[in-house]
Amino acid sequence: MNKKDDKRFHFYHITLSNGEVLENIRIEGSLEWNLSGIAAHLVAVEDPDGRKIVLSKYHIVKAELIKVED
Repeated sequence: MNKKDDKRFHFYHITLSNGEVLENIRIEGSLEWNLSGIAAHLVAVEDPDGRKIVLSKYHIVKAELIKVED
């Protein structure tokens, strides 16, 4: 499967540059794919309550892949 066509949901624990940890953050497709390219600085994700969060790739220190669901 081409990464571009991967519509599965990826769940991450994300550590931000301020030390805050966002747990069970859901994104369609991999974080790597969503942040690839010159113009990709922001990525929209969902927290466990379904609220949208927009993250800057410059504030993400660590992203641990937890699981992938169809």
